[in-house]
Amino acid sequence: MAIFDLTLNGPLHQGEFVGIERESVLDWIPSDTLWAAIVSAWNALGFDASERLMDCKDGSSYAPFITTSAFPRAGVVRFYPAPPRLPEHAGMKDKGKASKKIRLISQNVLHDLSAGKTPENQDDCFIHGGSVWLSSSERNSIQSLFEEDEDGRPVLWRKQIVPHVTVDRMSNTSNLFHTGHMVFSKDCGFWFAARGKIDWVCESLNYLSQSGLGGLRSTGHGAFSWKQDPSDLPKADSGWGLCLSRYAPLSEEEIINGLQAHHSAYRLITVGGWCQDDQNHSWRRRSVRLVAEGALLPANTIGKLVDVHPVAPEAWLGPQRPVWRNGIAFLIPAGKLVEAI
Repeated sequence: MAIFDLTLNGPLHQGEFVGIERESVLDWIPSDTLWAAIVSAWNALGFDASERLMDCKDGSSYAPFITTSAFPRAGVVRFYPAPPRLPEHAGMKDKGKASKKIRLISQNVLHDLSAGKTPENQDDCFIHGGSVWLSSSERNSIQSLFEEDEDGRPVLWRKQIVPHVTVDRMSNTSNLFHTGHMVFSKDCGFWFAARGKIDWVCESLNYLSQSGLGGLRSTGHGAFSWKQDPSDLPKADSGWGLCLSRYAPLSEEEIINGLQAHHSAYRLITVGGWCQDDQNHSWRRRSVRLVAEGALLPANTIGKLVDVHPVAPEAWLGPQRPVWRNGIAFLIPAGKLVEAI
């Protein structure tokens, strides 16, 4: 296993699947998107992606590598997805709806919650409108990285809306549209962990650091520098796990024993997108419903790759190869996180 730190060189446009709305962007990179980018980089580098994925079959739980989603990082402080249900010892009972806003928790907060301790929860431990929870020591360590949003509140990243104009070639009339992107403070970016063929991941990161991640790459979005961190993440071998990736159930049995288990907690998302045939013609991929990051699941949860190849497009050029959406679970021990409120 390996952990990678990514530092952005500019803005990032990681679009959210909401139709044609180009202003909606995410402040993290989902695991299925990151996995697809790494696989796509193989072809750009001259490797045969089909050969490297030859052991993958429809409904398979095998992949040459799996990753977490790429979550925000500020200096040495890494953030993790908050579970949809916080344990009673989180100390959030008296804060009402504030606990529902929390999307990301820091490493110190996760450690305390997993160990059954109550993390610091004074007001200055919550930033980004209460959606990010960190300890006072972590906040002090990255104090120099904070910037201010439009309301003067400290933030580590912020969304910007950028206007664009297109001109019709026939009528010379203009059309105004907007796109959104995320801008991170100095020494801020993402981190993710990977298991499996780490050397194949490193090959792709060398390419992706220049070509970029996400959308609008032709305008300089998504470029980054990266380094491999010597630290490690434990694997959930028994009990319950916190899922750091998107997840697609492997079978009906896994749904019954996992998603329907008493202590399981999760959110569902619908994921769509586009793919290309061998002549670079774009096709709408089949949408699939996945379990979002931060789910509390049994440690023996596996997940699978989902083939989202377009449904029988008559004009598809090239072989009818599968188009994989990675839904294999990446779990770390949940510890006391499974204690329900």
